[in-house]
Amino acid sequence: MRLPDLTFELPDWKASDFTRIHDAEKKVKMIGRKAGTGSDSFQKACLKLLNIVLQKQPEKLVSNITSSVDVRAFTFLLGVSEEFIRQFSLTRAQLDVLIAPRDPISKLSLLQLIRAYFVRYDSIANTQVLADWRALICSQLSQLKLSAAPSDLASYVKHAAVLFSASGPAQVVAFAKNKQSDLDGVLRELGLNAFSHGRFLTLCRYQYYLETLKTIPVGAEHDILSEVVKSEVINAPIDDSHLLGHAVLEILIDRAAGSPISPAWQSVILSIAGDPRVPTSSPNYQKWWVLLGEQRIGLMRGWLSRFDLALFLKVLEQSARDGSIGDMERMFEPRKQFMEGLLEQGLVSQSRLFLSRHAEHYLRKSFKKEELPEYALVDSPETSMIYLNLAGKVHMIEGSHSFTLKLLDKLPSKFNLLDYNKRSFADAEFRTKIALLYHKEFRNSSGIEELRHDVHLNWQHKAIQFLTDQRIPVSAFELIGAARYREYKSKFGVS
Repeated sequence: MRLPDLTFELPDWKASDFTRIHDAEKKVKMIGRKAGTGSDSFQKACLKLLNIVLQKQPEKLVSNITSSVDVRAFTFLLGVSEEFIRQFSLTRAQLDVLIAPRDPISKLSLLQLIRAYFVRYDSIANTQVLADWRALICSQLSQLKLSAAPSDLASYVKHAAVLFSASGPAQVVAFAKNKQSDLDGVLRELGLNAFSHGRFLTLCRYQYYLETLKTIPVGAEHDILSEVVKSEVINAPIDDSHLLGHAVLEILIDRAAGSPISPAWQSVILSIAGDPRVPTSSPNYQKWWVLLGEQRIGLMRGWLSRFDLALFLKVLEQSARDGSIGDMERMFEPRKQFMEGLLEQGLVSQSRLFLSRHAEHYLRKSFKKEELPEYALVDSPETSMIYLNLAGKVHMIEGSHSFTLKLLDKLPSKFNLLDYNKRSFADAEFRTKIALLYHKEFRNSSGIEELRHDVHLNWQHKAIQFLTDQRIPVSAFELIGAARYREYKSKFGVS
């Protein structure tokens, strides 16, 4: 007799089908971690050691760790008790005494010692003691006899060279990179995911941030950028004199060198360190820029000149639109072309922005405070100005609202335009006072030009002639633009 064929239709497994199994695994691991911590002898040992450090006598710890229970209590407190570790720093003598009662120590004590290592890491041990701590762990791991079943201890034995090297966090990140795996997946493989808030994993993530910054396309927007501006990240120490923020800044500035910096990267730099064009005594300058060096400061100043100009042009364009003044609107594009032409020819070596209250309010609607460069205020409801240093030879001041373009071969000594301690200026200082001070100090009418803008290319011609007289080679084509260069050449000849 032949039985009919049986047909089975089994649904695909879903992640939720394994929930109960995963929950059971977690409970078993939790029970394993608590094993041996509930006995009276263990509790008494913990209390004894805790009392010693609370009485500020940590030197007595060594003489009071005399049994395996004491070892278990010490390694337990080292990893889980904030009160315990707050009172002392780990020493070589404390590590040595752990193997006096029994060598090798129990697996539970070893797990607790490893947990303490990943949770505390360099926060309770100096460089030498940290090396001694690693050596003790590796020695104990080498003596283990493990079953074939996977376990955290088996992972630590297998990956000891990565986890317990002198540059552990960097090695973990390199391990992830070599495997072309995400960091979280590697942490699970290495048995580290239980220590997500520990110091070791924190440093792993910080190292991962730095390695990611080194490999993403220059100027690219990336999720990592929102992580590296967090206060706890940038203020994390990476050595005796540098913070993680210094490393982030160095990578971004060095990689962007040689080209205009992207808004995303510039925003990160400003959010961390602020504008370097501030008094050198300012806290931000001392904390960040002093350690970054003059070359990086110079690069940032150059990028910020481009940003200053972009912001000024936003203000200038908005002023023309708000005023509905035909000539202002018509003259915006030529002024924009002229200033951007100076920038593109690499002539702008320094800049400073001076904003009216209205302009400040306008820009604050588009940018966060920390994303804006340093600027000074003008006591005018509307007029804003920008200062440009051209090749170190000419000082140029342009402004909105019927401002005459000013070109000077020298700045008057009593006009403290570049004094970054001065954050507020009067409108009249730029409109009339600077010329009066120049003539009074230098008595040289050929070293200063005040040009009223017109739509007939006259102001551009006079400005180009002034720059040429000051031995600054300029391309008239780039300053005038293709649309009107033929008209300019026909009217004034080739410059």
